[in-house]
Amino acid sequence: MVIDVRKLKYSGKDECAFHFEYEADGSAITLPDAEFCGKVTVNGRLILDGKSVFVDGEIDYSLSTLCSRCLTGVIFHNVVEFDEEYSEVESGEDVYKFKKGLVDLTEMVNEKLILSMPYSVYCKEDCKGLCPECGANLNQTKCEHIK
Repeated sequence: MVIDVRKLKYSGKDECAFHFEYEADGSAITLPDAEFCGKVTVNGRLILDGKSVFVDGEIDYSLSTLCSRCLTGVIFHNVVEFDEEYSEVESGEDVYKFKKGLVDLTEMVNEKLILSMPYSVYCKEDCKGLCPECGANLNQTKCEHIK
């Protein structure tokens, strides 16, 4: 996910839109038994401002996983917004570095993915879970163990 800002400068423009799709590996996933379903999509806008580059947009992804309460299969969809600065000269906690006119969004996107991962996912807001005695899915049946 590299953008060559030199080409943008040479074209006389100071702004452009970008779109990336890629197959993400599972290293960013914190949920057990989860995997990306489909590609991760990154859409945004890049603005040149002197020695800095500003990017904003959103990362869109879906996970195939299990409900944390009843273990039913579920698709979790998430859209993560970003608004970041890249600089060739400045460095700091809130600024990503770029060099040789190439802005690489990979590190930022991976950080946003990791930070956006849920700790748990539910098939529905009021999921009843499983019976602790027999393991019956309480969303589908009434269990004699639960009074």
